Amino acid sequence: MKPKAYSYVRMSTDIQLKGDSLRRQTEASAKYAEAHGLELIQDFKLEDIGVSAFHGRNVAQGALGKFLALAEDGSVPKGSYLLVESLDRISRQNPQAATTLFLQILQTGINIVTLTDGHVYRAGSSDFTDIIVSVVIMSRAYEESRTKSVRVGAAWEAKRRNLQAKKLTRVAPIWLKLNDNRTEFELVSGRVDLIKKIFNEADAGKGSFQIARGLNLAGVPTFSTSKGWHESYISKVLTNRAVLGEFQPHKYVDGRRTPFGAPVPDYFPAIVTREQFERIQAGRAVRRTKGSGRKGANFTNLFSGVAACGYCLGRMRVVDKGSGPKGGVYLRCENARRGVQCSSGSWPLAHFETSFLLFVEELDLATLLSENSLAEKRRSLEGSIALASAELAKQLLTRDRAFDLLADATAATAFVRAKIDEATLEINRLESALAESRSELWALGGDRGSSIEEVKCAIAALRASDFEKSASRGKITDWVQRNVRELLVYADGLDERNSRGGEISPRQFSVLFETGAFRTVQISGSDPSVPIYSVFADDDGWTLAEQGTQSRYL
Repeated sequence: MKPKAYSYVRMSTDIQLKGDSLRRQTEASAKYAEAHGLELIQDFKLEDIGVSAFHGRNVAQGALGKFLALAEDGSVPKGSYLLVESLDRISRQNPQAATTLFLQILQTGINIVTLTDGHVYRAGSSDFTDIIVSVVIMSRAYEESRTKSVRVGAAWEAKRRNLQAKKLTRVAPIWLKLNDNRTEFELVSGRVDLIKKIFNEADAGKGSFQIARGLNLAGVPTFSTSKGWHESYISKVLTNRAVLGEFQPHKYVDGRRTPFGAPVPDYFPAIVTREQFERIQAGRAVRRTKGSGRKGANFTNLFSGVAACGYCLGRMRVVDKGSGPKGGVYLRCENARRGVQCSSGSWPLAHFETSFLLFVEELDLATLLSENSLAEKRRSLEGSIALASAELAKQLLTRDRAFDLLADATAATAFVRAKIDEATLEINRLESALAESRSELWALGGDRGSSIEEVKCAIAALRASDFEKSASRGKITDWVQRNVRELLVYADGLDERNSRGGEISPRQFSVLFETGAFRTVQISGSDPSVPIYSVFADDDGWTLAEQGTQSRYL
């Protein structure tokens, strides 16, 4: 039988795939095996693409390490050949580590062939010259890699120090271009306007899917040859801090583009305010936690992620029963729908929405959907809260890391303690500012300034099915997810259904807000606009609006 040969291909960057390196190494292995009567194993993929040998990751985590393990346990027959372009494909570590690896492969009974010169390093050979040659070759490879690493790092550092006079690279976000003398970036007007439109729509509560769909329906051309806008691209735009003017340098580590150093502020011209950016990130974070509801032309479920069954705490879902006599769209407990642990009935979705929007006074619907000064004040406060929350998270992380350093005996204790004190002062300031902004925002929401007629008109507008008007539902969904911690729905009321005259017993829902305040509303089982009572509680105590008394709407 012919001896087996295994072709090992390693390239440190994916960029080399675009060149001739992969074809060259693969073809050279095939030619050598044919010329020397070896059986080249084709179904054993021995490749480390985008893996560096400078730190030995091709052995610790890559294909070469797996091959070595198979050779040591006998799965790869002794006397087989490992075909490599040159010894630096095996290792670019320091001479001691590289030589150890080289000898370890030979000791398993595997011969090593370097294809560039056709030399064979034979297992069990006593030729001391081979060892000397291998040490020299791999030492040179190590020095070349180290020198290159130092030079590249020094060159980038020099460029970073000269940022004000000359930009690091011509590469820029799609809405910018570098001027001819490479001193500053210029705005590409049409693209900047579109990026701002995307951020404004996200700020209004639309998710990436809805924004992409809207652009496609409007026939807005993409920035590239892509066929239409995609949700993933919109998400990348909305999380790209380059819109704030930040530039994050990168470098390739084992073939992967990795952040390198701290972000450079004011490198690009900012096109979005920090408040709006952080407000959008906060909204996206809430949707990731609580869910964004059904995707489509309309925002079907305003209460996705927060509505739970009051009887069993199961998730409330929107159920469409079609257009028959018993059809319609309902809010129903998922457990009850499946017949598990709950037997509650359904609540017509339009009925429940009307009751919630009418009687939860903390949500000023008409103002929320308008563009008046009160709505702008709310957005400004939400931006301040999001910005302060982001800064607070950074300071908490800084303080935690500083505490970890105290356990290190080599750390400068006085310096670390000073950093802890500094971070603590900033944390206290931010927490105080957050509490003040949240209190102001809560007061703004609790003081409903719209008339009942305005609210009813706004509710009627929500019944519109066209895409543009459905954006209003996105604003409500966003408000609910930001402000409601839990919504308990009692579809059958507290006494469940009864047969008194065939009427449906009063329905009820309870809202726990993020501030800790609480509201319970009971309404007529057949008419969503007829209240029975509303109970509200905050830090100051309880207030009760009985049936017939007008607590704003009740």
